Amino acid sequence: MKIERLPATQYLCRRFPEFEVEFASRPDGNLVMTLSDAGGAAVACRVVQLDEQQDAHLLDSLVGRIRRDLATEEGPLQPADVDHFREPVQLQNFHESSEPLRKRRVVNAGQKLRALAHLGA
Repeated sequence: MKIERLPATQYLCRRFPEFEVEFASRPDGNLVMTLSDAGGAAVACRVVQLDEQQDAHLLDSLVGRIRRDLATEEGPLQPADVDHFREPVQLQNFHESSEPLRKRRVVNAGQKLRALAHLGA
């Protein structure tokens, strides 16, 4: 699903209400998103790629990865953060095409390992 750049920034601000969210543009069209706490200290800084800005599925995946990272950095896992670790991690991967540039695709990380884990259980 395609979305425009401005709704992507608004969406990210709504998904992180506990932080002050700032964006800086890069010449390549990507954005640098900085999350700061109430004291103004930077908590996280991530690049929001142009593909992610324009695709709701990739944007949700980015939010999930940031939430997982924040939960990991905060120490012991809280019950409210458990769901972030149960979701499959989606990685952006590249595949060959006939074009000079390789297109990006999304794959689920660990699918084979999860299948093997269920076999041994």
